[in-house]
Amino acid sequence: MNLLEKVKVPVGYLVIQSYDLDGHLIDQVEGENIIVNNGREALAHLMGNDSTLDWHIDAIKLSNGGYGSNADPSDITVMKPVNVTDEDLFNTPLFTKEITDANISFPDTRKVVFSSSMEANEGNYGDSQDYSEAGLYYRNGTLMFTHRAFGYVIKNDKTRLAITWTFTF
Repeated sequence: MNLLEKVKVPVGYLVIQSYDLDGHLIDQVEGENIIVNNGREALAHLMGNDSTLDWHIDAIKLSNGGYGSNADPSDITVMKPVNVTDEDLFNTPLFTKEITDANISFPDTRKVVFSSSMEANEGNYGDSQDYSEAGLYYRNGTLMFTHRAFGYVIKNDKTRLAITWTFTF
């Protein structure tokens, strides 16, 4: 049996929930992500106990570049495909937040969960801002670990986003 058949890259699952100021859920996007090559390298170094550099996830970034096609970059009905070779978000990050903690549940559920939020006073540009892609980063937010494009989420000063990224091993 091939080693690649035995060692699987963990599955990541992103959930972004949008809440109004009263705490009512108004929108949700979710789905699996892809761990990109830089993320796979980080996993290899972590498994090998390489303490020479920072390999742990420490930031989340969001942008509005997750939709459109070569034929029509403004078409919000077409999601851009993410690829294992992605090194950054499709567009310049509009929101970056440090992640300082992870919830590790091993061996019970074999999961690592990263949580973050975008409060009502954060990430608003003009009356509203749409977001359609997210990435987790390591090494002080410079190297992408994982990437996900999704149907856009509208953010304004009347909404709060709760972001949960779960990896199952």
